[in-house]
Formats: sequence, structure tokens, C-alpha cells
Amino acid sequence: MKKIFNFWPFLVFIGASITYYWQVFFRGYVPFPGDLLVGAYLPWLENKWGYPTGVPVKNPLISDIMSQFYIWRSLVSEGWKHLQIPLWNPYSYSGYPLLATFHTGAFYPLNLIYMLLGDIRGWSFLVMIPSFACAVTMYLFLRQIKLSKIGSVIGGIIYAYAGFAISWAQFITAAQAMIWMPLVFIILEKYFQTKKKTTIYWLPFVFFLLITSGHFQIMVYISVLTIVYFIWKWLEEKNIKLILWAIIPAILSFGLAAVQLLPTLELTKYGLRFEENYISAFNYGLLPLKYLTTLIAPDYYGNPATGNFFGAFNYHEAIFYCGILSIFCFILSLFLFKSNKYVRFFSITAVIAWMFGFDTFLGRSIYTLSVPGVSTSAAGRIAVIFSLSLAVLAGMVISNLEKISVKKILITIGLMGIFYAVIYYLAKFTTGIFTSDTNANMTLIEKRVVTLHNLILPGVFIVGYSIIFLLSKKWKVFTGALLLMICLEMFRFGWKYIPFVPQRIVFPDTPITTFLEDKSKTEIFRIDRENAEIMPPATWMAYRFMSPSGYDPMAVADYVKAYQVEINGNLNSNLSRYSELSRYDAKVLGEFNVKYLLVVKRDSLGRIGGNNINYTIDQKQWKKVFETADTAILENSSYQSRARYVDSKEGSVTITSYTPNTVKISYTLGAGKTLLLADTWYPGWKATVNGKVVAIDKCDGIFRCIKLTDPNGEVVFDYEPQSFWLGLKISLASLAATIAALIIFRKKKIS
Repeated sequence: MKKIFNFWPFLVFIGASITYYWQVFFRGYVPFPGDLLVGAYLPWLENKWGYPTGVPVKNPLISDIMSQFYIWRSLVSEGWKHLQIPLWNPYSYSGYPLLATFHTGAFYPLNLIYMLLGDIRGWSFLVMIPSFACAVTMYLFLRQIKLSKIGSVIGGIIYAYAGFAISWAQFITAAQAMIWMPLVFIILEKYFQTKKKTTIYWLPFVFFLLITSGHFQIMVYISVLTIVYFIWKWLEEKNIKLILWAIIPAILSFGLAAVQLLPTLELTKYGLRFEENYISAFNYGLLPLKYLTTLIAPDYYGNPATGNFFGAFNYHEAIFYCGILSIFCFILSLFLFKSNKYVRFFSITAVIAWMFGFDTFLGRSIYTLSVPGVSTSAAGRIAVIFSLSLAVLAGMVISNLEKISVKKILITIGLMGIFYAVIYYLAKFTTGIFTSDTNANMTLIEKRVVTLHNLILPGVFIVGYSIIFLLSKKWKVFTGALLLMICLEMFRFGWKYIPFVPQRIVFPDTPITTFLEDKSKTEIFRIDRENAEIMPPATWMAYRFMSPSGYDPMAVADYVKAYQVEINGNLNSNLSRYSELSRYDAKVLGEFNVKYLLVVKRDSLGRIGGNNINYTIDQKQWKKVFETADTAILENSSYQSRARYVDSKEGSVTITSYTPNTVKISYTLGAGKTLLLADTWYPGWKATVNGKVVAIDKCDGIFRCIKLTDPNGEVVFDYEPQSFWLGLKISLASLAATIAALIIFRKKKIS
């Protein structure tokens, strides 16, 4: 029993995870915004799914989870199950790279469990595991730097359930990346403590996990912080050998992940990420200084889950909230600034991270200088480094509470009280704090009511933490109450924001989807949808429907340009990650292999449910072939096969096999003709005709074409990107070098 008690921190983390995700464990629910999918969009909206008046939507701002992250993991898992490397995605944009988009996490080891458990259970596992694993890795790091168990546990809880970690949990990639950050620092600590080469050679494995978890921006942040941390530790030793010994492991850290990095770097050359102006429209996600209020009151500007959000940009892109306890500890840590080197490092890191996330000269500099790796994404994501720093500082303060006098605690309580009083005054008696373009329908009075209401609980927690800190100085047993209160505070925040839904509304079948699924069993075609409240961008991928439209920040730029020009007739459009229909030209869509169009049926007042179809859709070109009460499927009279001859109707062209990485086509009477495959042209696709390699030309600026010389035969298109195979060779060589180094240095140690 005593031995079990020694592991009480891990029991706490397990208990916290079970408590926070109790709906998964005890109700069988899924941490997934299925409510948004079926409660706001057709064709799912036609069914009430067991709810009296339809499915209530909790959080409308996290649609990327259902349209991207869930489906990407499913596609990757499906590829591996069929013993195929998940290189290509044929379901959007007429096909585009899958592995190269980085955020799919194609080589992330934890995806193996996802594959074994299946989509729904595997998804729940990937969402839940960071809450436990982040707490454990942070705890181990804090113990490595000699903090107390209770301080390390509280630091672990703050890190695992910080606002950034919770609000990004269902986006998978960011939360997974957070698991590995503390392990990087553990390795560096042990390296400088032991001066052993063996230790630093574990770094490549951790960086492989970090990189393949799938969040490029966080990878860059952690890489930079790792270098800074290494230099800081080295300045204590000033032993040049420690730098020289670390050069090769540093190279191997990225070499081991080359199989992921090289395809991604290739895609950045052809993708629209660096051409798109999406983020600039929101001031690059740089937060206004008034957002300091959210450090203790995260819902100062409302919450999308309660329908009253009026803050800047997007809620989860603006989360620096780590709990009120962490702000208490940040202030208290300043009293340890001179005496504790870790307090100096992480307090300075926290301030710098905050400055990069807010609209300051540092934050603006990232976008002015177009810093690679971070200038194409929202600034607020550096909150991950802020969260890490505040978690460490919290552990420091709790572990050194006996060194902090009652007077200093009272000063901290006073400062927190003043801060609270100021932001309360601003909400009660001023108007400038409420200025926002978001949710313009809310009146000033409504905004003030929301803010004042959402200041009540922060006020209660400030009083509660103040009392516990004062009691803990006399009776240490009260320190444990800080743990209970931070769990209460952060769990309440997470439960309010994150949806949990029954399994039955995770991409359920409907008559519309069943009709299309039946057709796709015997035909190869694409679908598209009216630009309305029906099957939002990319969600068709969950049913393995294919479309020329798409939504992905890593889309191929040439395709996106051609889409806007050819399909939408828009010659002056800015590039966007959204490729959606704005005109319904049957002939052009037919050339893109679009056979079916999903449309909304409306009454004479434009309300869903009626017999009217969008007047811009020419029903002479589009024939209704299936309908339900609110939705219809139209068939394209100008539909063309995906594989066909250019300007010739003689002979036959038939797709005999179509998988993501390989397309096989048989043809007759093809000598001297050009065969077109209406799939996106991209480097890495190879073609053979009757076993002979032939060149692939770019047709119409986007499709694949080949010249035929044999009258009859078989054409095979294979996706074999050189960037992937080169990356694989580098990764395998790096793996061999890393293992060899560990064995050699281990033997030297033994001898």
C-alpha cells in the first residue's frame, strides 16, 4: 500500500483525466463537434437524431475539427490498414498531397492505436491522451529540476489543462505536440548534469514525436526555445565540448523526421500557404492589449459556446488563460527572481511569449519580417510557450512557498485585487473595452451584462486562492486545496467550451449520403454542393466522396487559381484556402468530373423546406435524380468521365482501378491521341504505358495528360514523390546513426 502511495501523483493525473472526460468513460460520448455537423447543416439537419427539436449546437467556431482533423486521421489510418503509405488525398481539390500537408500526422506513432481502435474510439483516445500525458511529462520535468511532488503535480495540471491545451484538444495536433515539450527539457537537463553523450542522443526520438505530431508552428516554437534553453544551460558550464557533442544529435533530430519534413517543404513551394492573405485580415491574430483581461477572466468577451462571443478573431486563437492560480504564482515567482535561475528563465520566457502573441513591436516584427514557419499562422498560438512557462513557475512557487513571506503573499493578493478592480471598472463604467467587429448584433448593454456576469467566478476564485495561500503558510495541508481548486477552475472552463456528443451523430448516414455511396460502388465521379448550408467544405471526405472543391491551407496554389478562373469565372480573386462554388456551370463542372450537385430546397420565402432550387442553377443542365424534404441531388447532363481522350470520341478509356496512390486505365484506339486524367497535376506522379515510362504533361493548367503511341494497352499512374523517398532514406540513415551512437556510447560507459 505504501509503495502505491508513492505513485500518488500519477493516480491524481489518472483521476483528473477520468473526471474531465467522464462523458467518454461513463456515457460513451465522443469529444467531437458532431452537434455542429448535424445540427446546422443538411443533409443531416433533416433528422432530429433523438433530440425533441433538433440537435443543439454548442460551439460553432471549431468546424475545422469535423472538416479536417478528424477526417485526416481517418484517411491516414485507412491507408495504413490497406498497407499503403498515405501519400495522396483524392477526395478534395481533384486530389492533392496528404502526407505532405504535415498536420495529418501520417508517421505519428500514436496513430497506430487510432488505427487499432477505429475512427470513433481512436479519435477519443487521441483527444484524451494529451491531458494525462502532458501532466506526466511536465511533472517529470519539474521533478528533474528538484521541485516538490505537490508543486510538480500542480504544475502538471496547469500545463495539461491550460486554456490553450483544452481549447485545442480536439484539433489533435497542437495538444499532441505539447506532450513532448517537457521531455526535450528533461533530456537537456540530464545532459548538462551528467555530461554524458548518450543522453543527448535521445533527443532525435523526442523530436521525431514532436514533428510527426503534426503542428508546424509549435514545432518551430519548441525548436527555437530548445536552442535558447541549451545556450542558457551552456553558459553555466562554458564547456565547448558540450556544444560539439550536441551538433550531430541536433542534425539527427531533424534527419529522423525527414520523411515528413521534405514532402512538406516541397509542398510549401507549390502550395498557397505563403500566397494567401487570410491571416492578415485579422491583424495576423495579434491580440489587442485589452485582452490582458482574459488572463483571469477568459470569458470577458463572451464565449462561442454560449453564443455571446464578441472578442477578437477566434476564441481558441486568443487563449493565454492558464488559470487564476498561475497568475498568482507568476507574481509570487518574481520574489524568487534573484535567487532562482529557473524562475528567471521561465518568467522572462513568459513575458517574451506574451509580447509575441499581442499587438506589440515584437509581435508585429514576425509578420513584418515574414519569418518562415510562423508568419503564415495566427500569433496567439505562441500561448503554448506561455502556458509551459506559467506551469513551471507555478510549480516553483508551490515548491518554495516556505520561502515566501506572508507579506509578499499579501502584496500579491493586493495586486490581484487591483487588477480585478480595474477590469471590473472598465466593464462597468467604460465603453472602449467593448469595441469589436465580432458579433456586431450585440448591443453595448448586452456586452456589458455578459462581461460583468463572467467576472463573478473569477472574483470568487481570486478570493478562494487568496485564503488558501494564507492558510498554507501556517498549515501545509491546505496546499493540496490549491490542486483541487485549479482542477475545479480549469475543468469548468473546458466543459463549457468543448462539446461531447453521442456516437450516433459522428458523420451518420442519411438517405442523401447512402444514395451517393451506392453510386460510388460502381462509378468513379465527383460531387459538389451549393454554396449554402449543406455539406460544408471537405466534410464529404468522411464518406469518401470526391470533389473539385476543398478547404485546406496547404492546397496546391496552381489548382486553386485554376479553380477560381475555370469553375467560378473569377479572374481577380485573391487566393484562399476555401475553394467553393459561386457559379454552377454544368459544362465546366462536367470537365472536372462532377456528376452530382447537392442543393437545398427552399420555400417562396427562402426558408429550408420547399420545392424551389437556387435560381442560378440551370435545371435544363441539371436533372433532379433524388430528393428528400429539404435536399436534392442533381445530375449533370454535361458530365465527362475522369479519364478520357482530349478532343476525340473514338475508342474507349476505362478506369480499372482507382486508389489514392495508383490509378490504372485501360484504353483502345489510342495511338497518336492524348489521354487526360482529370486529377490534379503534382510533381511525384509517374506514368507508364504498357510498362514503359512516359512523361506526364499538364493539361488545362492543372490536369494530367500523356501522349499515347500504342493503339491499345494499360496506363498506370503511380504517386512516388522523390521528396518522400529521399526523406525516407535520410530518416532511416538517421535512425541507424542514432541507435549506433547510443550503443557505442553505452558500451564505452560500461567498459
